[in-house]
Amino acid sequence: MTEVNALTLIKNVYSTILLIFSITIIMGLIFTEQTTLSSDVHPAMAFIVMWVAVLWLSVVEGGQASFVGLAPVSKELFKDSHPIAYKCAEACHTGDNLDRYL
Repeated sequence: MTEVNALTLIKNVYSTILLIFSITIIMGLIFTEQTTLSSDVHPAMAFIVMWVAVLWLSVVEGGQASFVGLAPVSKELFKDSHPIAYKCAEACHTGDNLDRYL
């Protein structure tokens, strides 16, 4: 396990507190119908839509980071162990596809 210095620990704790605060504020606004979406539909639906959108965005961002990170790696290393990832990487890294995606 790596050693975490004090500054990194403070930044991580501060970021986590800000994240919890932001989620609390947004959920409060949704359930008190103070957002456009929650005032137009039931707040529970707005809650679901928001979390589905956040989760979808995290999947897309994770895929983007993976494609960028795998660009310098030889695709032959994971051709047999991860065939679907190999096919995706092959399509993404052909020509200027990665640059156009970004």
